[in-house]
Amino acid sequence: MSNIMWHTALKPGTTEMQDVILADVDPNDYETIGTLLSTNILTSWVIETEQSSYLLISDGECERPYPSVMIWRVEVSREEINIVDLRKEDGWIIKHVWREWLMPEETDAEYVPPERFLMVMKK
Repeated sequence: MSNIMWHTALKPGTTEMQDVILADVDPNDYETIGTLLSTNILTSWVIETEQSSYLLISDGECERPYPSVMIWRVEVSREEINIVDLRKEDGWIIKHVWREWLMPEETDAEYVPPERFLMVMKK
């Protein structure tokens, strides 16, 4: 099952967010994800917050700061993790990913949000 994921990254050589890419990618399609992240080794985390839970996937050959992070919203139960659609209200997760995964631990950089969300569609 696939759902729209958000691909986040920094503008090259800056601490500013690039435009967020939205695409319909199955989180179990490791080949496509690896190609999009330019890696053969993936790393992932499920983070649970008061607002929702999220699956994050990045380049497993890197350590923080990661070059980019893909985000899916998930519903976690005892038996399984279900992918659900990200919503506009989930936009706060981008700043969280910027701070916790795209930036070094010690930074005094100010968050500059992405200018746009760009949808990538398959033909």
